[in-house]
Amino acid sequence: METNITGSGFCPKRLGYVDEYLQRIVDTGQVAGVGGLIIRRGVQVYRKSFGIQDIENKIPMRNDSIYRIYSMSKTFTIVAAMTLYERGLFKLHDPIKEFLPSFAEMQVARHDPRGIVELVPAKGPITFHHLFTMTSGLPYPGGDSYSSRLFGDAGTASAADAAQGKPWTTARIVDAAARIPLCFHPGEYWMYGFSHDVLGRLIEAVSSKSLGKYMEETIFAPLGLRDTQFYVPAEKRSRLTKAYSPTKTGFQEVTGLNSDPGSVSDPPAFESGGGGLASTLDDVGRFAQMLLNFGKLEDIRILSRKTIDLIRQNHVLPAHIQNFGFSSMAGYGYGLGVRTMRDTDAAGLNGSVGEWAWDGMLGTWYCVDPTENLVAVFLIQRSPGGNDDLPKRFAQTVYAALDD
Repeated sequence: METNITGSGFCPKRLGYVDEYLQRIVDTGQVAGVGGLIIRRGVQVYRKSFGIQDIENKIPMRNDSIYRIYSMSKTFTIVAAMTLYERGLFKLHDPIKEFLPSFAEMQVARHDPRGIVELVPAKGPITFHHLFTMTSGLPYPGGDSYSSRLFGDAGTASAADAAQGKPWTTARIVDAAARIPLCFHPGEYWMYGFSHDVLGRLIEAVSSKSLGKYMEETIFAPLGLRDTQFYVPAEKRSRLTKAYSPTKTGFQEVTGLNSDPGSVSDPPAFESGGGGLASTLDDVGRFAQMLLNFGKLEDIRILSRKTIDLIRQNHVLPAHIQNFGFSSMAGYGYGLGVRTMRDTDAAGLNGSVGEWAWDGMLGTWYCVDPTENLVAVFLIQRSPGGNDDLPKRFAQTVYAALDD
């Protein structure tokens, strides 16, 4: 798609604010490289990249550079799952144990004031809705809870087997998760965790296809997403952006991230619906444009308008919103796996109520804004990602360039 600002409602001079910002975060050593994309009214207004993709090999960032998008993958998983929902293959409030029997008898790890853990039966089953909305009680590893520690132990066992050439499949990892007690009773709280990886496994169970194959058939191929997969094929590895951590003396390569499954040239055994995809500016832009167009891009419909409305509306209670724990979520509610803007003042953002989408661990971010008929994409590979700061400043410059 060629860049054209004619009739876009953007001020050419003020679009320079976007240039200045992206160049500045490179020049000041906040990121090694960055890419930005803006589409409005179906027209690509801005598409530029700055900095370095691979410092060691002196490869500059390109507009077709490939990024690990981590948790932005969740929105692809949500769309894939909702294509099955539209076929009547599940209802949002169906218990997932009907499809994955390993979740039939869930327990909850209850901590008393002395810190002693007691396992009690879950008050109710985990439903699809609990997974979509992160209210299942399934944590991520790395937290302080008993359940998070057990998730960490499972991850250590999985890594040990992978080192012996016996990697765990998506099915095995999710079955292991089903044996770990929940952090709370399903529906009781909101907690960012493993829910969307379980949802990815449910897509496999319902469709009788691997998650990657189902996404290829229902999303990637129809939308022409040529560089979005759960791995980076060997012929594309030269375009893969490395992850770096900024230090006082420069950038340090994050070798563990640069060798994870999303970076290898063979399909991984575990296709993580919660964070396993790699993609590009153009592919994320086309996917986001489909969402902006209420499920349709050009002559291809992926989801219905009513299903997109269901995804992007707030689904969590006020008490859940208070417990988000992410400063970047101030002013937002949470839909089916997406943030949804409810209060621009609380967010401190010159955006729009109803703007929605998600971000990723290494600072990748995109937004879908129906009010302004706008898509914006910001991609970096920085650890930590700076998600509560760097993407928001990018959004500020994008909205500041509107001139209609």
